[in-house]
Amino acid sequence: MPSARRIASLLIACLVLLAPTAGGAAAPAAAADTSASSSATKPATKKKPRKSKKQIACERRAKRIKKASKRRAAIKRCAPKKKKKKAPKPPALVPPKPPAPVSEGGIGDATVIAVLDFGTNPYHLDFRSSTMPQHLDSDRGNDLPLDRPFTEWLTGAEGAATPIRTDISLPADPEETSDSLNDGDDKKLTKLRPSTADKVNVHWIPGTKVIGAASFADDGAIYRGVDSHGVGTTSSSVGNLHGTCPECLLFFVELGDSAEESEAAIDWVMKQPWIDAISNSYGYSLTGFDRTRFYDGSNTKLQAQASERGQTVFFSAGNGNDGAFLTPNQTTFSSQEGPDWIVTVGAVSPPGGSFYSPDSGEDEESASYTGAGKPADVAGIGDGYPTAYTAASIGGTGGSGFGGTSNATPQVAGLFGRALYLARTALPGPSRAQGAGVVASGSPVACGPVRPDCELADGKLTATELRHRLFYGAVHTSAGFGVYTAGAGPTPSAPPVGEEEFLNEGHGSYMGRVSADRKAWLAEFDRMYGPITGTAKAFERPAGEAEWMIVDSYCRQKNWGSWTQGFYVEGKTPLPGPDPQYPVRTQREQTCPGGPT
Repeated sequence: MPSARRIASLLIACLVLLAPTAGGAAAPAAAADTSASSSATKPATKKKPRKSKKQIACERRAKRIKKASKRRAAIKRCAPKKKKKKAPKPPALVPPKPPAPVSEGGIGDATVIAVLDFGTNPYHLDFRSSTMPQHLDSDRGNDLPLDRPFTEWLTGAEGAATPIRTDISLPADPEETSDSLNDGDDKKLTKLRPSTADKVNVHWIPGTKVIGAASFADDGAIYRGVDSHGVGTTSSSVGNLHGTCPECLLFFVELGDSAEESEAAIDWVMKQPWIDAISNSYGYSLTGFDRTRFYDGSNTKLQAQASERGQTVFFSAGNGNDGAFLTPNQTTFSSQEGPDWIVTVGAVSPPGGSFYSPDSGEDEESASYTGAGKPADVAGIGDGYPTAYTAASIGGTGGSGFGGTSNATPQVAGLFGRALYLARTALPGPSRAQGAGVVASGSPVACGPVRPDCELADGKLTATELRHRLFYGAVHTSAGFGVYTAGAGPTPSAPPVGEEEFLNEGHGSYMGRVSADRKAWLAEFDRMYGPITGTAKAFERPAGEAEWMIVDSYCRQKNWGSWTQGFYVEGKTPLPGPDPQYPVRTQREQTCPGGPT
């Protein structure tokens, strides 16, 4: 057994080994090892947040609940709710400025057609910017910056208020349906900000050729389904797949719920110098319950001012008193269709070989509708015209076709717009214009040898010149088609026509894109446009037409006011006088009745 001294020395030695060294040098190493060991075997405990008095009181009440499941749920609800962190806002995307045009057909030549109607369909590929002819070719210089509001780049629209951006779904799959896309977009196109005479709210739809849309309807809608009347009129005029001016841009105006609201809509449009043409496929009557077209509610003074400035206004002649081409309605007594500065459009039947009847004989003639509104200035197709009307898919064509003067009017307006667009591209430099009757301006153009004194020879085109080319390129249905050959061939001529043809079709008719044959459409277009550039001879007009149109112009001006751009100019143009071969013309000259009172 060790002695007491030995035990004491052992105790002292143990105390020395356990004591820290001088300066604490050994302690950190030991502490570091301990720390490593501790973290590997026992995770650090997170300090619980202190409970608020409110939470403590809540839990105390919850613990009194007898049922365990309800008690746990109540205690859980007492815990403070975690605040969700707001996601940071994405940086604003600034669209890049388009490259400077390297050739004609871009910003400086853009052409805008306004269509006033009920409902359109911006989902359809007819209105997709990517399927416009300018965007499908390889020339970047004629592209348009349709990802930016038109007020930033369209000549003449610089002072207009910035439109409201309205984005919609624009899939590439042509089998997608418009109604499902509208539903997926929370039906935003059915509840835009409505417009009034005092406040016009313009929306624009990026990725489409709809540079602007304004709804004068109380609900603010511009989309009302694929069978809306305006789907047909917008497709027939500017549709990429169906329209007579796929190069044109669209400004759509939803008409109001009353004649007064609709008149406020067109009054606003007629004041916009950046809108080149206006297509109207509707008409009012004084009673509101018939189709007589006796009506005087329009601002005819504003109409005349817009036309003299260079804007061209098209109105449908009407489908007869019954709406079925049975008994004709008069256009003379309507402030919408009667004034001489309005281009009034009638309708004719489609010829054989049209889109919906390709197996019918190609020699099957188109014919006038005896029960259409008359007199008219020019006519288009009034039945079975292929458009996006009733097409369920965004790349489809309607199953039954669009018709009436409702189709003929935008069809002719689109033809007019395309000729204006191409005339602007033919004039060197940016050519958009609208003032003092001039609609295109640039450097003089060397006309083709067939017609060296063409309209572009002086470097400008007036609205009157373009309207006359529209009239003088039309052919009456009784003349037959295929008589005209574009280019430098023999001068085409049309056989004489009777007064009934002048009443029904005015100067004649255009078939547009009623056939799937694109060549036929382009050849017809050249009847109007070729003479403008001098590459085709002007069409010789039928006997009696000039005299008829002078009297018609005289009678319209007697009813609704005079102007200096008609076929009759007061104090300058002599009237033809009585002629037994033209009893209707003679009667109109001698006893031209006034408008409604």
